This record gives sequence, C-alpha cells and structure tokens, in this order.
Amino acid sequence: MRTRVRCAALLLAVSSALMGGSTARAEEKDAVTEMARRRFQEGVKFFDQKRYEEARGAFLQAYALKRHPALLLNLAQSEIRSGHPAEAARHFAGFLREAANPSALERSEAEKGLREARSKLARIQISAPSGAEVFVDGETVGQAPIADPVDVTPGSHTIEARLGSKTASTTVSVVISRLAAATVTFESAPPPPPAPPVAEPPPSAPSGAPQAPPEADPVAPAPEPPKEPEAAKEKEEPTAPGSDDERESFFSWVGNNELALVGLGLTGVGVGVFVGFGLAAQRADQNVASVAGQIREQTALQGLTRTNVCTDPPVFEEACGILRDNLDARDLDRTLATIGIVTAGVSAAATVTAYFLTSGKSTARRSGTQITPVAGPHQTGFAVVGTF
Repeated sequence: MRTRVRCAALLLAVSSALMGGSTARAEEKDAVTEMARRRFQEGVKFFDQKRYEEARGAFLQAYALKRHPALLLNLAQSEIRSGHPAEAARHFAGFLREAANPSALERSEAEKGLREARSKLARIQISAPSGAEVFVDGETVGQAPIADPVDVTPGSHTIEARLGSKTASTTVSVVISRLAAATVTFESAPPPPPAPPVAEPPPSAPSGAPQAPPEADPVAPAPEPPKEPEAAKEKEEPTAPGSDDERESFFSWVGNNELALVGLGLTGVGVGVFVGFGLAAQRADQNVASVAGQIREQTALQGLTRTNVCTDPPVFEEACGILRDNLDARDLDRTLATIGIVTAGVSAAATVTAYFLTSGKSTARRSGTQITPVAGPHQTGFAVVGTF
C-alpha cells in the first residue's frame, strides 16, 4: 500500500511537471508530452502489480520522451526489483544529483536504494585523456575526466576511450564491494624504421682497357684430423654396476620413492600458492593506492586539515570502508603468499637432502638405506636407517 501511495503521489508531481500546469500548455496538446504521461501511468500500474520488468520498460520510455528527474526514482525502484542493480545505482545517483527540491521521503528512498544496489556491485575509478568519450562495455559513461567511480557488476569489463581518430582500451576485473582503478592512454605510434642504405655498383672499366683476369677462389686446405691423446687411445675398462662411482639418477630415484613424490608435490603447491596470492596482494595494493589517492584529493578539495580523515568520526565513511577492506585483503594475501614460498622452500630442501642420503653411490649401499617415519611421546619426524 505504501508503494502505491508513493507512486501515485509521484505520478501527480510528474504529470504536473510534464504538462506544465498551465492552461496555455494544456491547450497546445503536445503529443510527446502526452505520450510520456501515458507511459508513466502504465509504469505505475505495472509497478503496483509487481510486474517490475514491464514497469521498468514503461518508465524508460517516459524518461526518453521527457527527461525529468522525478522519473528517475520510480525507474530505479523498478530496476533494482527486476535485477538491474548497475542501472538502478546510476539512476538513484542521478535523482539525488539532479532533483532540485526532493522531499525528505524521496531523498531517503533514493539513498536507501543506492546503498542496496551498490551492495551487489563493484566500482571502477577510470582515468582517461581529458575530453575523451569513455565507454564501459560499449556503453558511454561520459567525457573524461570522470569524477565519480562507475558502478558495474562483478567480473571482467572493457574500458574504452575515444577522442577523434584515437582510440584505446583496457580490461579490468572487479569483485563485489571493491573499488578498482583503470587507466586508458593513447600511445603514440613508433617512428618508421630508417631505409637501408643502397649499395653503389663498382665503377666499370672504360671500354678498350685491359680486363684483369678473375682471381681464382682460394681453396682452403682440408683440416687435419685431430690427434687423439695417448690416454684416450687406451681402452677404458667398464665400470662395474656396483662400484662406488655410480649413483642412481634423481628422476629414477623420484620414480621409486613415494616420499620424493610427496616432497615435490608440496613444493609445487607452495609455489602455486605464492604466485596466486602474490598477484592478489599486488592487485589489492593497487586498489589501496587508488582509494587513498582519491581520499587525499577530496580532502584537499574540501580544505580539511585532519591528518587522518578515516579516524572517528570518519569524514568519507564509504571510501574509508573500501580502503580498510582492501588493506585487510592485501595483508591476508601477503601472509598466504609467504606461507606458500616457505612451504615450497622447505619441501624442496627436504627432497634434495633425502636424495643424497638415500640414493647412495652403489647398488649394495642403496639397498640398505631407507627413510622411516618416527613418532613417539617425545619426538616426531623421520629417521635415516642404513650404512653411509
């Protein structure tokens, strides 16, 4: 019931604004204005029937015909209920920015709806050359510089800038409730390579002058076969399979040793954890730098003198919350990356040490050496059993 009353009240306000409220305008019977009013009435009807997708379509048509700020509130309410949070956030923000004298209830509804929409979205702070038209996934978001972050759904997005004949694009991946930064620049074309020098033909001899006979191609003497050293001429005796000069190859040892496979597996897992969380920490650190830079810019623009605007009470509550989230994510990713590389190093060192201890230098000595796990009330670990 409250939704119907709110929509009906807004209908009266928008109808009055669209029709002008004056007898002169009513007599003009502007076809565009009349069509916008009808689309708005249809949108209110669909909204009351909870047919939010159809209400969204009707409000979009009405706003396309008459771009009045009052239409944005019902349009955004329809979009957030029909599963379009990015469009809803843009229109809630547009209503708060463009509405001249909204009522306290309208402002409260718009702010509440904006918070709800952004809880399902991510945001991108876009930097592009001044004056360039900026597009996100092919949809224009305005001309650079873009002051406010752009609300987008979580995932990968293409950011494009166009200025005259110049165009450039980049791709950025974002996660829910995080702020990411994207920079698009126009790279200048590299200069063309210098033309190769043209070799001049040798001067020809004047006619009638004696021609020098062509020089014969020198024939290189055949190289003499290298002389074998005396020690190499002697026939080497084959090494006995069980001699002390023989050691089992590392790969053969790994194939016959289950503990070696475990050690190499832990090494690979540790390296993977280090690389994955290291990259995640780097992305989080970039987000921290971007958000902190925006807070500093706004602090300077508003003439604030506080050293830390994120302390109680925070001045930029939303931005400070995003900053803290990115700082926590960065610290956690760095800790996990450190654990991964330490695990990889310890596992690799243990595997190499086990190879030299258990591979032996002869078949007889290898057969008598093995690693045995030890567990007791006073000690745990591995014991090397055999002769060395």
